[in-house]
Amino acid sequence: MNKIIRIWNQNRRKIIIIALVIVFFFIVLQVLNQMAKNNIEKNNAKQENKEKENLPTQSIITGEVVKEETTKTNVEVINTFVDNCNNKDIDSAYSLLTEECKEILFPTKDSFINNYYNVIFSENRTIKIENYKNSTKNNTYKVTFYGDALSTGNISGTDKYQDYITIDKETKKLNINSLITSNEMNSEKEVNGIKIQVLRQDIYIDYEKYEIKVENNTDKTVMIDNLTSSKKIYVVDNDNIKYTAFTSEIANNLLELPKYVTKTYSIKFNKKYNPSSKIKKVVFSDIVEDYEKYKQEKTEDRLKIEVDL
Repeated sequence: MNKIIRIWNQNRRKIIIIALVIVFFFIVLQVLNQMAKNNIEKNNAKQENKEKENLPTQSIITGEVVKEETTKTNVEVINTFVDNCNNKDIDSAYSLLTEECKEILFPTKDSFINNYYNVIFSENRTIKIENYKNSTKNNTYKVTFYGDALSTGNISGTDKYQDYITIDKETKKLNINSLITSNEMNSEKEVNGIKIQVLRQDIYIDYEKYEIKVENNTDKTVMIDNLTSSKKIYVVDNDNIKYTAFTSEIANNLLELPKYVTKTYSIKFNKKYNPSSKIKKVVFSDIVEDYEKYKQEKTEDRLKIEVDL
C-alpha cells in the first residue's frame, strides 16, 4: 500500500494528465458515434421520404390516393415482373400473371414469349410507373418501358413501350397488355325464337369485349345486324350512355344465321375503362328476322333485343 502511495505521489501529475486524456478521447468517441448515428438516421429518413415521394399513390386521372402500403406492394410486384423479364426468367414472369390473363391473352408460355416478351424485352428495360385508375377489385398502373441507353446508345426516348398493368387486389397478380379484368356472365333474352346470350365481359383500357352467343331457333335466315348504321349494336351503362360496337370488324357473312344455327361472336364496344361506369345491358336493335324476304322486298321491319346484365 505504501508503495502505491509513493508511486502516486511521485507521478501524480502524469497520472492525472493520462486520465484526463483517456476521458477526453472517450467523450470525443461518444460524440462521434452519436453524430454518425444521427447522420445515418437522417439519411434513412431522407431515403424514406424520397421513396414516399416517388411512390405513385395518386391517380394521374382522378386524383384518388391509394394507401402507401398498398402502393408499395403493387410497385414491388410490377418491378419483380420486369426484373424477371430482364433476367430472362420466363417461368417466374409468367407465374405472376392472373389466371384470366393467361386464359384470355397468353394460354401458353410460348404465346407470352412471342406476343409480349419478345416485343418489349428485346433488351433490358427500365420503367416508370404511374397510378392510373383504381376500383374495389384492382389497381391499374400506366407503365412506360424505356430502353437501356447505356448499352444501346439510344437516348432519344423513341425506343419505348407503354402498357397498362392491373394488380388484382386479392391475388396480387397481374393483368398485362391493357387487360383490366374479366367477368363471367350468363345473361340471356329470347324474342320470336332468336336467343341472345352474353357469356363473358373482358374490360380493356380502351374498349370492352363481349363473348355473345346468338341462336336462331326459327325456320328463316336471320341477320343480326344489317350494317346500315354503325350504331345498331351497342351497350348501355348505368348513366344510360350508349357505346357502339366495332361492327366493321365482323365479316358480313358472319352476321347471317341460317335457320336453326348458333354462332358465337366476340364483339368490341367503344367504351374506355371507367371503374364508376358499369354496363347494364347489351342491345341488338337492327335484327332482320327474315333476311331472304328482306333482300327481295327491302322491308323496314326490325326486331330489337335487349339483354339485361
